[in-house]
This record gives sequence, structure tokens and C-alpha cells, in this order.
Amino acid sequence: MESGTFERPSWLEAEFIEEALHSREEYEGVSVVDSKVQLAAGKGDNYTSVIHRVTIQFKRKNNDETTERTSLIIKSLSSIEIMAKFLSDFKVFEKETAIYQVTIPAMFRLLRQHDERRQIHCLTPFCYKTSRPHTLILEDLMTSGFKMADRRARLDLAHCKMTVKNLARFHAMSLALYDEDPTSMDEYSEKVYNDTSREMMMNFITSAINALANVVERWPGFEKYGDKFRRLLPTIWDRMMEIVKPKPNSLSVLNHGDCWVNNLMFHYCPATGTVDDVKFVDFQLSRYSSPALDLQYFVYTSPSEDIRSNYTELLLEEYHKELQDTLKILHCEHHEFTIDQLKEEFEEKSLFGLIAAATVLSAVVADPNDVMDLENVKEDGSNMDLKLVEKPLSGRRYKQALEKLIPHFEKKGLL
Repeated sequence: MESGTFERPSWLEAEFIEEALHSREEYEGVSVVDSKVQLAAGKGDNYTSVIHRVTIQFKRKNNDETTERTSLIIKSLSSIEIMAKFLSDFKVFEKETAIYQVTIPAMFRLLRQHDERRQIHCLTPFCYKTSRPHTLILEDLMTSGFKMADRRARLDLAHCKMTVKNLARFHAMSLALYDEDPTSMDEYSEKVYNDTSREMMMNFITSAINALANVVERWPGFEKYGDKFRRLLPTIWDRMMEIVKPKPNSLSVLNHGDCWVNNLMFHYCPATGTVDDVKFVDFQLSRYSSPALDLQYFVYTSPSEDIRSNYTELLLEEYHKELQDTLKILHCEHHEFTIDQLKEEFEEKSLFGLIAAATVLSAVVADPNDVMDLENVKEDGSNMDLKLVEKPLSGRRYKQALEKLIPHFEKKGLL
């Protein structure tokens, strides 16, 4: 046993760790002397996987004198039934492994070919190889000074600008890869909103919207919005399926797919304390579609209310400038996508943002005690108790956020 109530997984032994380390050139031939395992995500910080941090002492080949240290982040299949089924049915680990080990290296290969400055900036952690199914082993970014922001406080303007700029670089590189090899995006066709996933996803969405309606109509002055939310349900599936489709004669890119504050790791300048970098983690829901989907998801889950209310247009402009600059470096200027097109497409995808606010934002701002417990929910979600779903929706921070967002979405004609 480690960390009091935590039990180390039986498969997480020295041989497994060495196999992973040997897949990175700088650790070739090392031997593990000791390792310690702890849970790396607290309650409310991750919903789809079990995440461990493994701190390792090792020795290099032909050097028995010096012991060095490193650490890894290991993601494995959730023990929660509904999440395990979701991850398995949608081949989530396979997709994420492909992104880290195949797609992203190919994207950066193209950037290295075209960027004369050779200032190659990696946007993700290194992914180690493993033969164990449903397992992902990543570089621990904390060893390089990266850390998560406070999800409940959400992000200020500097963090948001840094995020959309790096998102633009990621999107642009994926477009260059698609130009070179259109089959490179085949793996990332829509997996969430399609006919195969309809039953499970509609059970989830129906529970989420009904629970939100029940909570909202108890707020003074918001009584009418309960039924407005419920009236979304008969058409929401077909509308969402249409929204996530790549748009003909427009830009399609590899979306992160789950771009919210907990999937961002920030670095800060030691001298000034200001944010100077961000890396993306958790590509389990990536899709090939409009860049506006990532932007909608991020804008309605992660910035503070002040930033969302007053700086969304600025963030779109920052994103667009970085997208154009990176496309130019990659010799992909022939892809025309004006700032007006981006803003129009962002508005067209507003329902995607509303669903993010209805289903994800509550988790962003929830206190640990208010986090939804999915332990006893069936794998198809059919027995999801509305009271269970209502718990994170009833928190003070979420109420404050929704009281601003509901009139905002109503003005857009979505409610």
C-alpha cells in the first residue's frame, strides 16, 4: 500500500517501467532501482481514466555509481463501468496512442521541414511505448515546471491567449499533414455523435439536460428556462450530428476535442511569474472537423466569466493570426479562411458551446465534494439518477456562471 488508502496496481512493476523507459532514446538501457506510485488526479480532476504518477530511481548502463530520477504519468482504464465501456467502445486509448505516437510526430516533422528558424516548439508531452492494452505512458510535464491552473477560478486573459495561439499551431500543422496525406485523418472521424453511440450519448445528454432544467427552474427569475432546456431534447441529437460534420468548402482540422482547463499544462517565466507556454494533454475525444468546435468548447468551459463576456472576439482574432502565420510557415497559404469566416463559423457552432456549458462547465467549477459519482451507473447510462447529475449543477460557482450564460444563449436563439 502507498499513500495511505492507495493500492499500487500489480502490473506496475520494474519490468513494465523499464520497457517504457527504453522506448525513449535518452533512457535506453537504464535499469530501475526503485519506484513509487501515487494517484496523479484528485476527485473532479479526471473522469475517464485512472491516472498514476510514478517516481523512478534508475541507473544507466555501465554506470553503477550514479542514481538518477525521473517520473512518468500513466493512464489506464477507468474502473467505473460506464466510463470503461465508453473508452472501450470508442477505442479511445487506441486513438490517443495514435495521436501521440504517429500523428503528432508527423505534424512536427512537417514543421521542421518548413520552419527555417528551427525553433520547434512541442505542444504535447512525449509518449512512451507500451505493450499493455488500454494504457498510455506520458512524460511528466511537472518535472519541466508545467502545472495545471486552478480549474475553479478558470483562466485569465494571458492564459487564454496562450491557449488559443498554441491551439492554432496545432490545427495548422494538422492541416499541413492532411495536405500531404489525406488518409492521416481517417482515424479521427466522428466517434461521439454518430449512429453507433446514439443510445449511450442520448442517455447521458437527456439526463444532463433534464437535471439542468430541474435545477435552473428553482432559481428565482429563471423559472421559464427549465422548459426551454427540455425543448432542446427532441432535436438535439440530429443538430449535434450536423454540427460536428466537417463543413464542405471550409477549413477542417484535427481538433483536440476536449480542450478545457484540466487538459492544459501551463509553464511560467521564473523571473516574472507570467505564463509563457502551454501544452495539451488528453486527446481521447479528438475529431477531424471545424476548428470552431475546439474554440466553442474552450470558450464556454475554461475562461473566467469576465474574459468570456468581454474578450471572446479578441481570442478569435489571436487564434486566427497565429493560424495564418503558421500556415504560411508550412506553405499552406492556399487554404483561405478569413477572420470573418472564422467568426461566422464560431456562431454557427454555438449549440456545441451550449452543450459544453450544460455538461462540462459544472465539472470545471465543482468543489471536490460536489463531483458527480458515476461508480454505480450502468454501462449504457440508463439508470443515471437525476439527483446524481444535479449535484454538481447545484454548486454556487456553476449557478453564478449559468445566470450569465443563459440570457447569452437565449439572445442567440438557442433557448
